[in-house]
Amino acid sequence: MHLHSSPLSSGRLKWPDIMKGIAILWIVFFHFFLAYNSHSGRYPWPLNLAALPSYIAGCVPVSIFQAVCHASEGCCVALFQRGAQAVGVFLVLSGFGLTYGLAGKGSPAGGWGSWYVRRLVRLFPVYWLAHLVYLVSPFVHRQDPIDYRLIFSLLGNRVYPVETMFYYMSPSWWFFGLLLQLYLVFPLLCGLLEKLGPWKYLVLCGAVTVLSRYLFFGILQANGNYVQGAFSGCRLWEFGAGMVLARAYIRDAETVEKRLFSLSALAFGLAIYVLGVFSYRPSFTYSFTDMLIGTGLFIVVANLARATRFLPRADSVLAVIGVYSYGIYLFHHPYVITFGERLRDFELPAFVITACAVTAVISVAAIPLEYYTNRMTGWVFSIMARTQPAPVPAVELKLPPARDVEQDRR
Repeated sequence: MHLHSSPLSSGRLKWPDIMKGIAILWIVFFHFFLAYNSHSGRYPWPLNLAALPSYIAGCVPVSIFQAVCHASEGCCVALFQRGAQAVGVFLVLSGFGLTYGLAGKGSPAGGWGSWYVRRLVRLFPVYWLAHLVYLVSPFVHRQDPIDYRLIFSLLGNRVYPVETMFYYMSPSWWFFGLLLQLYLVFPLLCGLLEKLGPWKYLVLCGAVTVLSRYLFFGILQANGNYVQGAFSGCRLWEFGAGMVLARAYIRDAETVEKRLFSLSALAFGLAIYVLGVFSYRPSFTYSFTDMLIGTGLFIVVANLARATRFLPRADSVLAVIGVYSYGIYLFHHPYVITFGERLRDFELPAFVITACAVTAVISVAAIPLEYYTNRMTGWVFSIMARTQPAPVPAVELKLPPARDVEQDRR
C-alpha cells in the first residue's frame, strides 16, 4: 500500500499540496535553525541588509571559493531565519481549501453542523496523538511542566491565558488555536463573501486586520501573541484572501492559474513581500506587516511550486509532504529543538545535512501516524453510523368511512 495513492489520486489540486510541502519544510528548518543558533550568536539575528556589512566584515576569505562559500552560508541563514513567515502561506491555503471544498455552493452538503463535525474529527485525533507522543517519547524538548494546562491544550485552548498557553508544551501548536477560531467563524465569513462580493469582502477583511492589530499593539499594548494569532482578527486578511481566491478559482480556474503563475504575478508578489518586510517596525505600518508578507509570499511560493513540474520526483515528494503537512507540523517541533541544540558545534554545511536527515526521519514517521489515525477515525465513525437505529417509517392510518346514522338505525 502506498500512503500517497489515496490523497493524490482523488482529483484534488496538486499545486496547493506542493505549496504546503514547501511551506512546512521551511517552517521545520526555521525551528531547527532557531535551536541551532540560539545562545551561540554565531550568526546575527536577523541577517538582513542592515546586518549584512558587519557579517561580511567578519569574514576574511583567502580565496574566491571561500568568499562564495561564506556568501552562500549567509543566504542560507537569511532563508532559514524567515521560515516563520511561511505561516502566512498556510493561512491563505486554509481559506482557499475550505472555500474550494464547498464547490461554490455557499454552504456544505448536510449543513454547517455536519461540516463542523467533519472538521473537528479531522483536526483533533491527530492533535491528541501528538500530545501522547510528546508525553511518552524520548528525545523531545520539554520546556514546560505537565500541569493543568495539559487539559486546556487537549481541549484546543491555546489562547487563554495567552501568556502561559500560547507556547505551552510545543510552541508551534499555537497555530492550532488560530485554526479553531477561523473555523468557528467560517460560516459567517462565507455568508459575508456571498453577500458583499469579493472586493468589498477583501476591504472588510483588511480593515478588521489592520484595526485589530493596531488596537492590540498600538493602543492596548497587549501581549504580542494576540497579534501573532491568539486573536484571529489579526490574521483575517490572509485567510479571507484565500477564500476570495478559491471563489474565483471555482468560477474560472484557467484564468486564475494564468494570472497567478506568471512573471508579472511573481514580480508583484516580490514587491508586496518587500513592502511587508520594510513595514516591520514599531509604528502604525506594523499593522500591515503580516498581511503584506503573507500575500506576497503566497504568490512567490505558488510560482515556485509551479516550477517544480520540471522536477517530477521532487514534485511528487513535495506533494505527499504537503498532503500530510498537518501531521508533520504537529509532531516535529520538540524533536528539532532537541537535535538543533545538539548540533550547535557543527559548521553550517554539516548542520544542514544532518537537519535534512532528521527532517526526513520525522516526516517518514509522521506521515503514517496521520494516515492511519485518519483511517481509524473514519472507520470508527462509519461503524457508529451503521449501528444507529433506522428511522421508523411513517404508518398511514386508514379509518373506515363514516356510516350513515339513519342506516344504522334501520
